[in-house]
Amino acid sequence: MKKAPLIVLCLGACGFVYAQSESRTDLIESARTQKEASLTPEEPPKAEAGIESIEHSIPYRLLTGELDGFGLGFGTIIPGSGFAIRPRYTRTDLLGGRLTMRIDALGAVNQSYAGGFALAMPNLFAGHAFWDFSVTHRDISEMPYYGPGPNSRKTGRSDYRLEDTNVEFRPGLRIYKGLSASFIGSYLADNVGPGHASRYISTEKQYGPDAAPGIDHQTDFWRGGGLIVYDWRDQPSGTTSGGRYSAQYVRYLDQNLSRYSFMRVDLDAWQYIPLFNHTHAIALHGASTLTDTNGTQQVPFYLQPTLGGPDTLRGYRFDRFYGNNSTMASAEYYWDASPILRMVAFADGGKVFNSWNQWNFHAIQTDVGFGFRFHGQFRNVFSLDTGFSHEGFQIWFRMNNALQSRTQ
Repeated sequence: MKKAPLIVLCLGACGFVYAQSESRTDLIESARTQKEASLTPEEPPKAEAGIESIEHSIPYRLLTGELDGFGLGFGTIIPGSGFAIRPRYTRTDLLGGRLTMRIDALGAVNQSYAGGFALAMPNLFAGHAFWDFSVTHRDISEMPYYGPGPNSRKTGRSDYRLEDTNVEFRPGLRIYKGLSASFIGSYLADNVGPGHASRYISTEKQYGPDAAPGIDHQTDFWRGGGLIVYDWRDQPSGTTSGGRYSAQYVRYLDQNLSRYSFMRVDLDAWQYIPLFNHTHAIALHGASTLTDTNGTQQVPFYLQPTLGGPDTLRGYRFDRFYGNNSTMASAEYYWDASPILRMVAFADGGKVFNSWNQWNFHAIQTDVGFGFRFHGQFRNVFSLDTGFSHEGFQIWFRMNNALQSRTQ
């Protein structure tokens, strides 16, 4: 009987502790519920919000080509051709979004002009196939030529006028996860004439057919070949990891003169190495263009591989070196200062050469420099590079509006 009060006392104490614990749990849960009810979405920093606002604005999308319909761009036709205005018309919603169309026109202050029309079906057969059709025309009043080979002199600058029209069809297949192959068929018409610039001698007055094959007579070409690309970059703009590798073979068949048929191989590779949680990266780039003819044919100088300019040797003038073959390599270290601004430090090296047995990096031209990239979600909007070499320095400002400087 004496044990009964003790048991009752113990049970009461346990009940009190349990009730107190349950009350505390209720208080915590009540506080959590009240906090959740008063939560608001986390707002991005003001700078980031401003950047996103710019990226979604109509003027920005017009300049970057991300808006259907009429747009207006600015840039150059080729580096050195002067400021150009680029009206364009783009549609990506034709045939229920299966067909895209683009019309471009450019006019530069140095009386150079270019235009293009393109149709594409990028997602045939559930995305396994595609085709592109394009017509481009250029009339460039001041193309530089410094003479043939790696030993040409900076003081040997001359100018020529280049007109070309290319009608091209490229059907292709997506083989497997970034691996694609396409066929190339085109008709290319070229014409070369006296340069427009009064401060430089016209090319035909300084270089004859031995130094500049094709300067006296031009021809038209049938072009046929193929392209293989493997692309495993993490994103097309602002890339920090992965790589892109391509190999292209094209045969040029002279239709009029039977003296300028040749074959051309373009090899290109990019490799990206991420650093510091993908906010910094190293980009390695190597490229080589090789041509070959039989014993009686030549490569016209205006279709030879070139080095110099914002895509190759950035410390040298545009198209500073011409040759039957070229090779180059570059290394970039870059870091993202903001979601749209990338800082770059780079070094380039390369050379042109006459025969394949000179395919090496002996006696190359080199440069170093720095730059800035302003990019959107899908492409670079514009870039500014400054390169330094033993021939001085060059500043390259580019917008995402220029046509290719060479038919490849």
